[in-house]
Amino acid sequence: MSTLTRPITYIDHELVTVEMRDDGIVSVYFKSNTEITVGFQSVLVELYNQVTGGKKSLFIFECGEFVSITKAARENAIVIEDFTPTRASAIVVGNLAQKIIADFYYKVNKPKQPYKIFWSREKALNWLIQLNSSEQ
Repeated sequence: MSTLTRPITYIDHELVTVEMRDDGIVSVYFKSNTEITVGFQSVLVELYNQVTGGKKSLFIFECGEFVSITKAARENAIVIEDFTPTRASAIVVGNLAQKIIADFYYKVNKPKQPYKIFWSREKALNWLIQLNSSEQ
């Protein structure tokens, strides 16, 4: 059986943790000082597929301090969106710098799927759960 049909529940990579929660939401946490590059995006897509079994899923993203994304990776994110198992993304920000980056990405590289920024993990999860209910 391939990895895509038998998902892994939790992956602890040196730069990110990816976990399939009991409610079916994928939790992604970028560790502090991580730089998201085009090469790392390829790794992320592979990790996401391992955790979801390739099934389109709801994602919540959080990060530690000093996480950045290169311009090339920002532009590439919209290109690879069709190849990721992401159905919707809730971005949880912890400071103004993260909020500015998330807002900039949303305005300049408009995602094709639902994307919303939150200051609270609880509100982000509630939005994803509500979105899931309305799509069923």
